[in-house]
Amino acid sequence: MKVRLSALMLCALLLAGCRQVEEGSASLPPEPVPQTAQELLEGQTIDDTHDAFLVDTGGQLGTLLVTVEQYQDGYERYGLFEVWAPHNVAQPIQREIKPLDLVGSHLTEDANFDGYGDFGYLYAMGNQPNYWYFWLWDEEQGRFIEEPAFADISEPVFDQEKQLVYGWARSSGASTGLTTTHRWIDGKLICVRRIETELDASTGFESVFLSVEDWIDGTQVEMFYRTYDAEDGSWFEKRDKWKEDLDYRGEPGDVYDQISGWLDGRWSHVFTVDTGGSLGVVLVTAERGISDEGTALCVWDMSDLSQPIQTLHAHIVQPEDALGSWRCRADANFDGYGDLGYLWAFNGDDHTGFYNFWCWDEGARQFVMMDGFEDLELMWFDPDTKTVYGRLDGYFQRENEKFTLYEEQN
Repeated sequence: MKVRLSALMLCALLLAGCRQVEEGSASLPPEPVPQTAQELLEGQTIDDTHDAFLVDTGGQLGTLLVTVEQYQDGYERYGLFEVWAPHNVAQPIQREIKPLDLVGSHLTEDANFDGYGDFGYLYAMGNQPNYWYFWLWDEEQGRFIEEPAFADISEPVFDQEKQLVYGWARSSGASTGLTTTHRWIDGKLICVRRIETELDASTGFESVFLSVEDWIDGTQVEMFYRTYDAEDGSWFEKRDKWKEDLDYRGEPGDVYDQISGWLDGRWSHVFTVDTGGSLGVVLVTAERGISDEGTALCVWDMSDLSQPIQTLHAHIVQPEDALGSWRCRADANFDGYGDLGYLWAFNGDDHTGFYNFWCWDEGARQFVMMDGFEDLELMWFDPDTKTVYGRLDGYFQRENEKFTLYEEQN
């Protein structure tokens, strides 16, 4: 009898154990069903605040899904970027939040020409230029890495054969603006040619200036600078000549011929200023080293580059995203001679800048420091009224050899 009872109890325990295993198995979440990248994309929401697209990395993880969700925080709009691998959708393999004005425009491209697929996303668009974020696939890390240099290139276009990146930021209906050519050098995206054409405010917008800067031996060198009548279309042809051929260095006798072999790595910036005086066009160089006095700005007579004719010292800045805007040229005191300005403070959020200014003294044949520009940012000069305008609630007029501030009347 005892044996029979023991057997019955054992069976009951075994049945209870099996029932618990079955109940426990039923409570586990089902295993996710593997999906292809396309199937994963088809299940995403795409509307005014959501976007999704595929990027073929060309690496071990293959094609990945990128989703974008825009949200608002106060007056600012942001985008949540997430990257998903189809074989594991439990959580994204990376997540980033970036300021984002609009949703819906993406670009897949081998942006650094390394054989792997990258992607870009349009984050800001104005009447003329537009700007993109770009993330580059890092096969070793198994993730996309953002390249900040792209954020300042308007409308990037990629030439896979020449391994060049082109940018174009139009500034007016007259087709003026900024044309840039970029090349990857030692892992960095460098602007190797910068072509700027703008209507000149100091001439009442009746002329256009054309400036070309090249990256030579680690130095930003102005190769060409000239003004044209706004109605004269010859500057279009000249701009195209510089744009289409990186090996073009100007005509015989231009700046490159004069300074070829002279650059030795001392300078971070080289450009010209037309003084309008007996020395004509002078060369200005900014030294790399910074002393207690600030950066040395050396002024050179183009006919004799053995030593500078003058050395100015100032605390200046040279932000990477303000190339070409470091220096400012104008008749700042309206005396008929060309003067020199250089950036001493820069706000990258709205690209505003403040400048030191030196006026050309024809008698002494040198530049002299000027006062009165401390409160002027992004200034332009009106020679007819001898007025200087900047981004502030007022304007400056040149009276009795000094600038007087006049407040705007509401």
